[in-house]
Amino acid sequence: MVLTGLVARPTAQAEMIGPPVPFRSIAPPVTWMSDRFGPSLRVPPADILGEALEFRLQAHRGPAFEGDAPTIDRASGEEKGPRIPEPMVFDLVRPLGAGRGEAEFNTLGLVPLTRKTRRVDDVTDPLGLVRRSPDTQGVEWAPEVEFVLTDGLAFELELPLENGSVEAYKVAGQATFGTLWDHRFIHGAQVIAQYDRQPGTWTTTWLYLAGARLNNLWSLFGMVGPRFEHGSPVGGRHAEILGNVTLFADITDRWVGGVEMNVGQVLDGSGSLLVMPQVHYEVDSHWMVQAGVGARVIDDAILAEIGFRLIREF
Repeated sequence: MVLTGLVARPTAQAEMIGPPVPFRSIAPPVTWMSDRFGPSLRVPPADILGEALEFRLQAHRGPAFEGDAPTIDRASGEEKGPRIPEPMVFDLVRPLGAGRGEAEFNTLGLVPLTRKTRRVDDVTDPLGLVRRSPDTQGVEWAPEVEFVLTDGLAFELELPLENGSVEAYKVAGQATFGTLWDHRFIHGAQVIAQYDRQPGTWTTTWLYLAGARLNNLWSLFGMVGPRFEHGSPVGGRHAEILGNVTLFADITDRWVGGVEMNVGQVLDGSGSLLVMPQVHYEVDSHWMVQAGVGARVIDDAILAEIGFRLIREF
């Protein structure tokens, strides 16, 4: 401040100490694609969903919980692979792009709501995890352990059961091919070998896997490939084409909603369609719960079921 006569006037500019501080608004700008998903799509969800819907979704999004959160910010061997949830019923061997040393234990459960009284293509348990095993009208469940040997290469051991009876032994391997389109797309392959104790046959499944992060809210995952029965007692009906498409919505940092659709078409035989709406909830940085209610359509039969999966990551 300087004095001119009897009037005090402030100087034109105060002296700055240190580098200039950039202007920061009270509300930080929204990044439509978080860094965890790779480079931004630069497409605001409001342009796709409408401003009112996006405003309500943003208002309900809670802050991410503190601490290490591998199920939200997945540890990944891909430097900038997209974060895409896994389907509940037909899950992966860890997410595509998983990093070396990751491990997971989970259990799938399927509870029938409709009594199954008919056979389809000589399949005695069309709703079950092992379709040609005797159907005891029980709960189908499948504990499994998954481990990533090296970046993008994972293996799984699974034990399908009905009630307390072991129905099959299953092993699977999965490889990640890489990412495309600024890391918004990721793809790979999965191979499954399963020995069904009754009637004592092997099945092998060969799947191509692909997922895409559409924006901060929506993601899509799909699988397609053949399944073969070796030594099948059903002549001419030992090959099947499988497909899975699941649409996900990241509602909050902990809640994910999705609709899973599984299609199976036996060559020269019957087809099946499973539609399973589901929700996923991140309990903490290591636990996740998934649950859904859906129905399987086989020929003119509709078989309702409840599904759930409990996941523990290490």
